[in-house]
Amino acid sequence: MKFPENYSAAIAGLACLLFSFNASAHALWLEQDNASARLYFGEYSENLRETSPGRLDDIIEPAVTVIDSAGAEKPAAATRLDNYFAIPDGGTILVRALKQRIRDPRADNPGAVYRRFLYARFGSGGSLPLDIENTGNLLRLSFMGKPLAKTEIIVIAPNGWEKHFKTDEKGETAYSLLEPGLYVIEAKHELNSPGVFEGKPYTIESHKVTASFYK
Repeated sequence: MKFPENYSAAIAGLACLLFSFNASAHALWLEQDNASARLYFGEYSENLRETSPGRLDDIIEPAVTVIDSAGAEKPAAATRLDNYFAIPDGGTILVRALKQRIRDPRADNPGAVYRRFLYARFGSGGSLPLDIENTGNLLRLSFMGKPLAKTEIIVIAPNGWEKHFKTDEKGETAYSLLEPGLYVIEAKHELNSPGVFEGKPYTIESHKVTASFYK
């Protein structure tokens, strides 16, 4: 059978657009409706939301900042419930979870002890140490205000499919969306930065951020 000359190119283009079911590691993410916001911990791609009592209790005192339409920032409470933290709805929401306990070394990598920093945002404005800016068709990834080049960004669709991107030298990548619903964008940045937290030494800082938005 003879295929059209552009058949291979079309297939290659389609492959680039397909999402995969690769599971992500645990992260925080925000969901919002007309009345409230909810902070979850788990894996959005697998519809996994940790509970309390349980792994939701691994998130220690998340610090929440709410930014109103005038750009004013104020702290907000995060109330732990059965499977999420309830947050007052106030526009843009920024979350920093900085007090996660140091885990014991992994058996497959006994020399690597991680301190984990988790962040989440909903809306635009303000800044996080590791941050994702979404302009509608362009994502910008930065760490401490500087672009993060050649770093993976994962876009998770409402049905759980994932698409993986790599930022360019400016820390940017173009992207497009398919179906309506809640999208969660995730990125991670690790540093060899030894230190001590709550009396336990660690060798690596692991920073992970998500940005949530509805199409």
